[in-house]
Amino acid sequence: MKIAEAKQAVMDIAKGEYHSLEYKLDDHGSGRVSQKCKVYIHGHGSFEATHWESAILQLKEAMTGRPAISEDVPLSKPRPTDS
Repeated sequence: MKIAEAKQAVMDIAKGEYHSLEYKLDDHGSGRVSQKCKVYIHGHGSFEATHWESAILQLKEAMTGRPAISEDVPLSKPRPTDS
């Protein structure tokens, strides 16, 4: 998934709420490269994985109350909503 596709997917999920995406690429030398894709929606937390699809899936699952089916864990807990 390209970053533009990930942006559109998160924007669709966010439905007007503040959201962000981050991409990090580390070159460790000797040809070893690692990447991290992080997505965030205000009030729902941030999720990081090695691919956009996995990070977005974790976010969707957190928003529906289902546990994420991944070894990746949320980087922050969802904020309590104002009642």
